Amino acid sequence: MRPRQIECLTWAEKGKSARDTGQILGISQRTVEKHLEQACEVLGVRTRIQAVVRARELGLLH
Repeated sequence: MRPRQIECLTWAEKGKSARDTGQILGISQRTVEKHLEQACEVLGVRTRIQAVVRARELGLLH
C-alpha cells in the first residue's frame, strides 16, 4: 500500500469526496480516484467504503 493511497483512504474515512481530497492534497480529483481504485485492488475489495474498513482492520488507518 502506497502512502498516497493511505492518505486518500484517510480522507475518504473522514467523509471527504474525491474532489475535496484533491483540493486538500493539491492533486486532481481523477488522481484521487485512481489512488482509491488502486487501494481497492491491493486490499481485494470493490468499494472505497470496503477499502476503508479493510485498511482499518489491517492497521493502516489510525
